[in-house]
Amino acid sequence: MSAADSQSATTDPFDVAIKQENDYLRRLDVSVDPAQVAATRRREAAKLRKTTRIKGFRKGKVPVRIVEERYGPLIDERTVDALVNRAYRNAIERHDLSTVGEPVVSELDYRPGERLSFRIDVEVMPAIELARTGGFRVQRREVAVEDADIDEVIENIRKENAVLQPVDRAPRSGDVVAVAIREHGSGDGAAEKPYRFELGAGYAIPDVEAAILTLAPGEEGSFTVSYPDDFGAEELAGATRSLQIRLDDVRTSELPDLTDEFASEIGDFGTLADLREAVGKELLARGERQADEEVGEQLLDAVIEANAFEVPPSLTSRYLDQVIDAPEGADPEQVEEARNSVAPQVERQIKRDMVLERLIEDQGLDLSSEEFDERLSELGKARSKSLVEIRRQLAKEKQLDSLRRRFAIDKAFRFLIDGSDVS
Repeated sequence: MSAADSQSATTDPFDVAIKQENDYLRRLDVSVDPAQVAATRRREAAKLRKTTRIKGFRKGKVPVRIVEERYGPLIDERTVDALVNRAYRNAIERHDLSTVGEPVVSELDYRPGERLSFRIDVEVMPAIELARTGGFRVQRREVAVEDADIDEVIENIRKENAVLQPVDRAPRSGDVVAVAIREHGSGDGAAEKPYRFELGAGYAIPDVEAAILTLAPGEEGSFTVSYPDDFGAEELAGATRSLQIRLDDVRTSELPDLTDEFASEIGDFGTLADLREAVGKELLARGERQADEEVGEQLLDAVIEANAFEVPPSLTSRYLDQVIDAPEGADPEQVEEARNSVAPQVERQIKRDMVLERLIEDQGLDLSSEEFDERLSELGKARSKSLVEIRRQLAKEKQLDSLRRRFAIDKAFRFLIDGSDVS
């Protein structure tokens, strides 16, 4: 220790002893030098004297004796608060504590002019040491693509390329209708509201859809409808209304025929067989990626179990606040029950994120600029875009950082897979 360090240590007004209670809890036993206590109290008294107004004295000119008589307890309270806050900040900075949540102060012992002592309990981020990251055995599910899977994708492609043709008949489920709706009792000048949607797709409430199915194009009628209790607009939830509904247009989806021409129109495919082959390869690749992610998650669980650590309760509570967004006036018991039901999943997610972050850091798995550009180029090629175009698009959508993180996690999963027995 240098002479300067020795002098600093002997003149430090705060004596802090830190005890590790568990992975995340630190106990700080603090005592403050009497001279520091006295100096801080004088400053707090002086600040109060400057702002105090007492009849018969000008502002800031009240005698110290009278300030002490009237506001002694308040001065003591402010003195203690100032010293506790300063000691806490000093301890956090000096010992580089990554705190979580609010500190809890207890065992306060204060007498004006004497040494102040107190205890602070504070939660910190646990220091994760990954002693074991490999040597595990996990099962990987087999990935297979069936003809029915390919048929489903191609059918969805047909629907995306369907042409809406007008029909002169009563509507059916799956048709796209154009309607005008006005609420009775809303005044003669109330404007009709136009809507266009697919019947049976859940865009309209059941009573409105049932009413539309009774009309022919050009017809209108008056209908009494009941809104569901969970309807989005609070003023209509559970209400009954009388509506005037006019059916203006009915269109049905005309699906393209499955031909070689259809395949060439939607992409660079010479024949329908080429399209089916491409779809099958994409489904297989997607299934392989999902299987790898599942294996990665299993291995993460194994790493968490092999390198056990505790999560700070306040961190879990903070995540639960985001997951359980209870509305104002919600039943406290139901809210607590909901929080308890998802707490294990939330804690697992926190541990997962912390282990991945440590693994990426320890193994240097973050992407270099060159690696990131290479991955972006692959992504751009799949979307028929250049590296500049895909980077510009992702930057505009604010996805670059999250995508870089996703690529780093992919490398972490590959590291875990390569270090274990995956069968």
